[in-house]
Amino acid sequence: MTEAQESPIVRHMPAPINQILTPFLASPQRPTGTLNFLELQGFLFAIASSPELVKPSEWLPLIFNEQDAGYASMEEGRSVLQALMELYNVINTQVFMGEVTLPDDITVNSPALENVGETTTLGQWSKGFFLGHSWLMQLWDHYTPAALDEELGSSLVVLSFFSSRELAEAYYEEVVKPSGTTLEKFAEQMLDLFEDAMASYAHLGRTIYTAYTEQAQSQQPYVNEQQAGRNDPCPCGSGKKYKKCCLQ
Repeated sequence: MTEAQESPIVRHMPAPINQILTPFLASPQRPTGTLNFLELQGFLFAIASSPELVKPSEWLPLIFNEQDAGYASMEEGRSVLQALMELYNVINTQVFMGEVTLPDDITVNSPALENVGETTTLGQWSKGFFLGHSWLMQLWDHYTPAALDEELGSSLVVLSFFSSRELAEAYYEEVVKPSGTTLEKFAEQMLDLFEDAMASYAHLGRTIYTAYTEQAQSQQPYVNEQQAGRNDPCPCGSGKKYKKCCLQ
């Protein structure tokens, strides 16, 4: 395939989406609990990686904490909804193509523990992701084979670790404290694994989705689209004309 023939993969967010959504979501006119732009990207990553297709009508209300978004006009509403769908399509394409990366506007701090919490850019993305995954938890529980529980759990720990200090410390207490590893060292490990965990989580969701979709299609009943004519031999094999046999 030549360079001109290659299908484009959008790895970074087009500027107009950011320019529309960032100020709109941050406006004091939005309901309490509205996701900011980085939280939204983490949330939509979880939605796009779901093991079952989730309709926009289902996930859109969560962006505004299931309250009225407060559009100033129909024109503003159309512009924001279009930008939201464009953002979802960008992230969904990245997930589908296996090209997931952290958004360009995330600043990674050093030491790693300084990335924990809602005041950090990575913490905001992680918070949005955790919201999306928590909302989809029943779907994951339903579709994920027991053999993949460990892989899913590992990815979930990494991707949600930075969402809050409380959650980071809970993971630390449960997973590594008995080994003597410090919280600071654990945070470094989580940061090093972050993009690999994104790829693993997205791949797991897409693999499960594809497998169940193909299974459902294979179980569809066969429909003979070539209907026999009245004077044709009956498809039942009786030797009679269709009008004298099964058509009766």
